[in-house]
Amino acid sequence: MRRTAAGSASLPHGEFARLLETEGQLEARLRQARAEAEALVAAAQAEAARGEAALAAELDAAARRRDDELRAEQQRREQEITAAAQAQAEAYEQVPGARVAAIARSLARKLVSGELP
Repeated sequence: MRRTAAGSASLPHGEFARLLETEGQLEARLRQARAEAEALVAAAQAEAARGEAALAAELDAAARRRDDELRAEQQRREQEITAAAQAQAEAYEQVPGARVAAIARSLARKLVSGELP
């Protein structure tokens, strides 16, 4: 290495050329590393998007199953209530009219006599 009159170091032409070549190689490696990093980020984002889509589809399917189960349960309960009401109506229809009239007279007497509030 040689010193110039101002005191700064000067490189021989061959060393300067090697430094420029090394700088070019480092810039190329940096560009390649950036491109690879961008590709990795893009791949990760795509994978995340696929995962989110799969999860959304899973949630939609679960919601549909839940809705179907709720509808089925509601229909079962409605059928049970209808059957119970029908059974009660049939049981009431089995009570003879004379019996209903006797119960009504008994209640009326108790209300008039003050036995019932």
